[in-house]
Amino acid sequence: QVDWGDAVAIIGGEKVTVQVLFMRLSYSRKLFMAAFPAQKQEAFFEGHVRAFHHFQGVPRRISYDNLKAAVQKVLEGSNRQEQQSFIVFRSHYLFDSHFCTPGKGNQKGGVEHSVGFGRRNFMVPLPDVASFEELNALLLKECLADDQRKVDGQEVIIGQAWELEKPHLRPLPARDFECCVVRPVVLNPYSQVEFETNRYSVPVDLAQPNLVLKAFPFRIDVLHLKEVIVSH
Repeated sequence: QVDWGDAVAIIGGEKVTVQVLFMRLSYSRKLFMAAFPAQKQEAFFEGHVRAFHHFQGVPRRISYDNLKAAVQKVLEGSNRQEQQSFIVFRSHYLFDSHFCTPGKGNQKGGVEHSVGFGRRNFMVPLPDVASFEELNALLLKECLADDQRKVDGQEVIIGQAWELEKPHLRPLPARDFECCVVRPVVLNPYSQVEFETNRYSVPVDLAQPNLVLKAFPFRIDVLHLKEVIVSH
């Protein structure tokens, strides 16, 4: 089960609201959390990839709300018109999607419980870190420590239940999905390219009129003929 939740952290001395992607395995209750600046599709995909590596495999089915990163249109009954990029993503990892009935978030109540649990236990007091990289390293450490917890009604701790669950996960593919938005861009007279109202400089000696920009959750790459010429 997957869900987003917001939380507050101190990053670089500034109190900010971050968007946290939660993924929870339904049998073992093993949890993964990763923080991003915004709930963009590239962050949605990147959170999945990090979770799959944390779980050392891919769940066969993942349940979601009808979030825009995955669903283009809610159709009659349980049918959904999925975003084409989401179809490509889950085809890469070979998992099935399941979407809750609108207004029935309790259908994935396990991860909704985990959102509150993670926020209360891993982000109180407020994490005080220098960067998102440091924050995500902290959250991953907390998730690993949580493997020692014993859930009420379970005979074994989370980590032991995960060892039983792990053989049923699909293997990771040979290469990770590239979690980015790709856009053609045109260099302006100041040797800059524009993306989402921001301008990014390109070294003058490497400048070309027509370039390709790849926007990842935490960086921007500018390419010419598939070669990265600058990153921001």
